[in-house]
Amino acid sequence: MRIAYVTADRGIPVFGAKGASVHIQAMMRAFAALGHEVHALAARKGISLSGELSVEEVGNPALSGATRPAKERAAMAQARAIEDRLIALHGQRPFDLIYERYSLWSEAGIRAAARLGVPVVTEINAPLLVEQSEYRELVHENEARAIEAMVLASSTILAAVSWQVAEYAISRGARPDHVRVIGNGVDTSRFHPGVRPAQISGIPDTAFVVGFTGSLKAWHGVETLLRAFGAVHRTCPDAHLLILGDGPQRGWIEGFAEGAGFAGALTLTGWVDHASLAPMIARMDVATAPYPEDDSHYFSPLKLYEYLAMGRPVVASRIGQTAELLTGSDAAYLLPPGDADALATALAALQADPDRRARMARAAAAEGRKHDWQENAQRVIEFVEKHRKAA
Repeated sequence: MRIAYVTADRGIPVFGAKGASVHIQAMMRAFAALGHEVHALAARKGISLSGELSVEEVGNPALSGATRPAKERAAMAQARAIEDRLIALHGQRPFDLIYERYSLWSEAGIRAAARLGVPVVTEINAPLLVEQSEYRELVHENEARAIEAMVLASSTILAAVSWQVAEYAISRGARPDHVRVIGNGVDTSRFHPGVRPAQISGIPDTAFVVGFTGSLKAWHGVETLLRAFGAVHRTCPDAHLLILGDGPQRGWIEGFAEGAGFAGALTLTGWVDHASLAPMIARMDVATAPYPEDDSHYFSPLKLYEYLAMGRPVVASRIGQTAELLTGSDAAYLLPPGDADALATALAALQADPDRRARMARAAAAEGRKHDWQENAQRVIEFVEKHRKAA
């Protein structure tokens, strides 16, 4: 197939540091690895040094706008520019499939697909309209609702990142038989148990390393992790906490560790390039995903799939997709969300039981191998082919 990959959110460059950027690149590579030709039309390309992926930035970067209303109008204009470019490219050499990462102001893929008579798969990673109206600012709400309604009603396939996102889409008008759940994945050629652990300054070779990756924001549960690790460190002085990431809680983390007396047992790396992440995860004896209690938890955590593929024993909150994936698995120790005491107990138990850690590592690696990005891309192609045959 010749696939047009559409990403119309200027806040997510194709070549960027965010998890969303990782996701875009990974799916493009996965489609290409399966033998398909992929060309991306993006609101923002970012900087690529390899030229490996075919990405075209469409529209005028000056359309960002100075005020919130202007930014929203510019985003809608950006989507129309991408739609027009899709039509033009199709006229030169037809696309067989349009794949769009849903963004709040874009119906580019839907409109182009309708004009061209080709299938369109829309990937939905979050209830963006709800997030924007509740946590940020939303001026042109009617337009945003109309775009969402068109995307949900008109996509050939809606690829929702979790069951929670799928249920949201259906509650907003998507046809259940057009919705498929496809969680995040991992590049198992880069993340696997054979990766050699990094030598990280400040971490002794004999240290028991508790690890975390991700942006340092409240909804990732870093506060719970810090409180739990403080308790572990009091009884296990050779424990070390390795945090790979950066964000608004960094200052709080450093202050907490200082006050709790384990600043010397904390390595806070700041942002780590995704290409450098695997060897640092390999240095972890236990990897954590300590999410707090949240009734609207809809995430498909990239970190979880990377931990598993690396063969790291996982200690995580029993919540959302994490619980769905790992309940009953020997790969993980699942705990009540936000429970620092339970997390401390689990970490201490694993520190004292290397045999259990080894069993969990084997189970984690086996589970991780099931979630390569190519599996996700293949499922998308299969869904599209089934739809074509049924049409």
